[in-house]
Amino acid sequence: MESNIKGLVAAGHEMASELKAECGAVDMRSVAKLISDLATQLEVQLVRANALAAENAGLKKFCEDAAFDADYESELLGERGGFVDGLSLVKTPATDAFLAEVRAQGVEMFAECAYTLEHHDHAVAFAAELRKGGNQ
Repeated sequence: MESNIKGLVAAGHEMASELKAECGAVDMRSVAKLISDLATQLEVQLVRANALAAENAGLKKFCEDAAFDADYESELLGERGGFVDGLSLVKTPATDAFLAEVRAQGVEMFAECAYTLEHHDHAVAFAAELRKGGNQ
């Protein structure tokens, strides 16, 4: 997804330069498609950002709820339980997907500067595995 966004950004800058230089040199159908692709990617990023924000709000609420207070009490009483035990109940699929993408991009950055084809192929395969949620 990141490379698609980077491609759209580069194409947008290139077309903008062409438009500034000579308005007649740009195919309006290409401009219309670029605008449509940019709008689609912005929509995708908005959905992703909203999902992350919702998860963040849920995590904040969890900390304010009884599970957090129970941890404080259990520390005083020497009992196990409370906040830490409740953490395993919190699910963050959007955050997990975002972090998997960031990790995969890091591996791809390594793949771009890999010295041998063998390392490159391994890095690309590993990045794909990270995106699927493996090796966390």
